[in-house]
Amino acid sequence: MPTSQNLISYLIALYPRKDKAIGSLLRALPLNPTTRQVLGLTYGEQLAYLQKLWDFNQKHQRLEHSDASSLYAGQKTAGLLRRFNQLPCTLATRKARADLLSGRDLKSSRILILGDDDLLSVELSKRGFKQVAVADCDPVLLDRIRRETADCPTPPRIILADFHKLDQLEEVADVVILDPPYSSDGARAFLNLAISLAAPQATMYMMVNPHVLAAAYQELNSIAVQSGFRLSERREGFNAYPIGTIPSIIMRLAWWHYMRLPLRKTVGRELCFFSDCFEFVRG
Repeated sequence: MPTSQNLISYLIALYPRKDKAIGSLLRALPLNPTTRQVLGLTYGEQLAYLQKLWDFNQKHQRLEHSDASSLYAGQKTAGLLRRFNQLPCTLATRKARADLLSGRDLKSSRILILGDDDLLSVELSKRGFKQVAVADCDPVLLDRIRRETADCPTPPRIILADFHKLDQLEEVADVVILDPPYSSDGARAFLNLAISLAAPQATMYMMVNPHVLAAAYQELNSIAVQSGFRLSERREGFNAYPIGTIPSIIMRLAWWHYMRLPLRKTVGRELCFFSDCFEFVRG
């Protein structure tokens, strides 16, 4: 008689199989792009990702929430369904991202943030940067940024944009910061837009988890290199993102299934997703 773990393994293996009816039914479930991306990985890739995820959560057992989380309160409980796949980072992560720009001229540095559910544009504006532009497809988020920076001497330039349409923006940036979605098409759209708007000597910060993107990350890296960028630094585990209730349950079950990790070891703590910061320099 098959065990529960064997049954789960069987169903997961069917997920990417286009020739199986069960695989089609599984792909029809309302899962967010990150979950879909993980389910589409090979068994070895899934195991490597979950091990890294466990190591990160062991190291960071107490995380400070992001004050952006209230914007998505209606989506937090379900977790699987998030508008535009938004998952705000922690306050500590946001501050660390802003610290990357320490030493740059507050008046002349042209900074472009592509997708900002983390409210980095708010942090930078409060620190005195005068030329911050933020582009996002979510008008609710942009209204939040507008309110949060209303008292800043120079609020950020706010742009409502679909990143799949590259002709919508007319920016030139010295620094481009992107935290793309975990789908090949979405990540590629973010990166192509970032490259098209980067100045000749620009720095680009890309926040991704290469273990989730797998082969897609290699494609993104190749696109950046072919566009004149070189990878100057990789900061592992740089970004932390607290996750909702249901994703936490799925994560615990995944650790139990893949790593035989007893569920009692993971209860009573908040869990998070993480990503690395890749710094690319052009020129």
